[in-house]
Amino acid sequence: MSYCRTLSVLSCTILFAASACTPDQPGVPLERAEADLRFLSNDLLEGRGTPSRGLDIAALYLANQLRAAGWTPPANGDYLQPYEVGVFNPAAAEIQVSINGIPLEESQYIFVSFGLRPEETPVEYDMVMAGYGVSIPEREVDDFHDLDVAGKAVVAFNGAPWELEPNTMQAPDRSGGKGTGAALRGADMFLYVTEEFSPEFPGTPDPEVDFLNNYAQVTLTQLIENPKTAAFTVPFLVLGPEGFDQTLAEKAGGTYAEIQARLATGEFVAAEIPATIRIEVNVENVRGLASNVVATLPGTDSELRDEWVILTAHYDHLGAYDAPPGEDGIFNGADDNASGTAAVLEVARRLAASGELKRSVAVAFFSGEEMGLLGSAHYSEHPPVPIDQTVLCINVDGVGRSEGTVEALTPGSEELERTAIRLGRGLGFRVLPDQQPNVHWIYYLDSYHFAKQDVPSISFSAAGNDDYHQPSDEVGKIRFEEFNQIVDVIEALAKHYAGGSALPTYARPRWFLMR
Repeated sequence: MSYCRTLSVLSCTILFAASACTPDQPGVPLERAEADLRFLSNDLLEGRGTPSRGLDIAALYLANQLRAAGWTPPANGDYLQPYEVGVFNPAAAEIQVSINGIPLEESQYIFVSFGLRPEETPVEYDMVMAGYGVSIPEREVDDFHDLDVAGKAVVAFNGAPWELEPNTMQAPDRSGGKGTGAALRGADMFLYVTEEFSPEFPGTPDPEVDFLNNYAQVTLTQLIENPKTAAFTVPFLVLGPEGFDQTLAEKAGGTYAEIQARLATGEFVAAEIPATIRIEVNVENVRGLASNVVATLPGTDSELRDEWVILTAHYDHLGAYDAPPGEDGIFNGADDNASGTAAVLEVARRLAASGELKRSVAVAFFSGEEMGLLGSAHYSEHPPVPIDQTVLCINVDGVGRSEGTVEALTPGSEELERTAIRLGRGLGFRVLPDQQPNVHWIYYLDSYHFAKQDVPSISFSAAGNDDYHQPSDEVGKIRFEEFNQIVDVIEALAKHYAGGSALPTYARPRWFLMR
């Protein structure tokens, strides 16, 4: 019987894009994965923001594709795992920021309300100066040493005692990594002070400022149940030198330029300062629902079927905003992460058709990743598949722009890395180890919530690009030949472990911190 005969008319309408009704024949699997990606990144899904109608359409599409492939829902009987969120539009918000009672003008800062519910404001935090705010055990540098940041606002300055990691704001010497380091140590807010945000201190264009400015424009979402779930979800404020000098120079013992000069010579000592910051966000925080999509495939071996391998990808992106006429305001997220979603969906089809699985396998498509790993956080707190029986997480995030390689991020398991490299070599595709091991990407991936439970994980990701978190991340830039080769590698790895091979050894890295 055709799959389409078992589904509703609406489902068939949605399913058309992936050729679900076409019998398998040479070339079709590659074409259907490409069709998945094209559908998910189409303008009609409006950037798949969390929550949104476009996200719901994508969830229905994914659930029915898994149903058609023979996957079953988890024990609760539903492919969709809904969770409650709060949603507000920063463009409609009245935001008031003051430091030491001195109000800042809107033009003096960028504010991203990660993990902060507007209805809980105003909030006020004591402040701590952390110098550059860099913590890299591998370099024996820790600006947080003996500094109590719990419940406070951490102030860190642009720069490091070396040339900065290029084009990666999540690196520990860039704004994202510094904010994550503060949050992991218990800070409730992060202030990043940089001359790149002030016209009076001209410098090279800073992707960090542009990245955070995008977040300040799109709809923001928090979990209702537990808003601070990811490593980086604390409120984030970008301040220029002028704003710093106006509000903090007296309390901090120097202007921005003076403190930067002392940092450059190693004279600055991190310490608490007699200062406070107050934030108030006045806007309606609307309650809504978003969903993960979860499906299962039982193993056949009586001894191994209680062990689970899980394949994950986030299917959300940043949604859309009201762009000026002639500009694109839709964040289609073709690479990030329609590509990873399409890859996992295609591997899921192949696994169901293989009949070779001894271990059980789950697929989880997470929403809310871009807002702070919300969907995977909810999954970890209410797991449809027991996490204590989950033995491996294979995560896929951004595999559409490869130029002939894919990175395998395997924190804590060199054996898992070696296996992925070997399997890729056997397929004629080059799998690389993590090319930026100091960035600690696990903090920004859905696999973080599995690593917290000591589940070994591997995350596949291809080369970064200038379209990251930009409306220009469009399907026309996807390299489908390499994408399809990466799908083959992921399939091989999933079959290797789900087929009964010995599990990889794992030891939690010494740098790994948890909130």
